[in-house]
Amino acid sequence: MNTTPPANPTAPVANRLTELCNIGKHREALVELYADNARHIEVMAMPGCPGGRITEGKAALLAASDEMDRTTTVHGASCGKPLINGDQFVCQMSLDATNTAGPMAGQRMAMSETCLYTVKDGKISEAKFFYSLGDFA
Repeated sequence: MNTTPPANPTAPVANRLTELCNIGKHREALVELYADNARHIEVMAMPGCPGGRITEGKAALLAASDEMDRTTTVHGASCGKPLINGDQFVCQMSLDATNTAGPMAGQRMAMSETCLYTVKDGKISEAKFFYSLGDFA
């Protein structure tokens, strides 16, 4: 009798996301791992995101990523080991960055967030981000 549990199809996606994020390849993670109709759900509307709290579609997510790269100096970032449950996983991410444009220009921020990802058909279909709004004060 084989007692080895079946492989979870979410694990390779979760592990690859954390691998890419930990070496600063966030855009590559979007290109490789996200579904075309994926969406991000933030706690609040983010600067440069015309959709408000929700950004939908890989093209819009890539545009938001490009805007962040253009207007942010990253001093450090990390992504913790994913915790997997069925078709979802969570991981802790941190970011130390200075905005170079917009209302927060010149302000350095250290932020920590918990991220909840849903995987369907081998691609990330949704990401929800949880953080304290005090992180931006």
